[in-house]
Amino acid sequence: MYIYARRRSLTFSGKQVTIKAAIKDGLFGADKKHSFTVSRISGVSNTEPGAFSPGCLKFKVTGASTAVIENPASGGDKADLCTFYYSSSDRKKVRELVAAVKAAMAK
Repeated sequence: MYIYARRRSLTFSGKQVTIKAAIKDGLFGADKKHSFTVSRISGVSNTEPGAFSPGCLKFKVTGASTAVIENPASGGDKADLCTFYYSSSDRKKVRELVAAVKAAMAK
């Protein structure tokens, strides 16, 4: 499962979640990547997008850094790499992803 929104991408393989964020780095920029297995996830919270605010999917990951990305690419969000912001057009995909992650956590 793959979702791209607000200069971040989220991939879920069934056992592992990977979040990539575009950052300013030289002329062309770069991606910063954070991967974690389902067994390290202790909680998932999803705040649905509002009329003028993006949705926010947060993973509570054991041992993960909470350092905020200070130099996101244009259009990106200053957030840690366990957080994924999305627009209302991605609402259905995010709901499906949350359900899949919670089902994988239950195993």
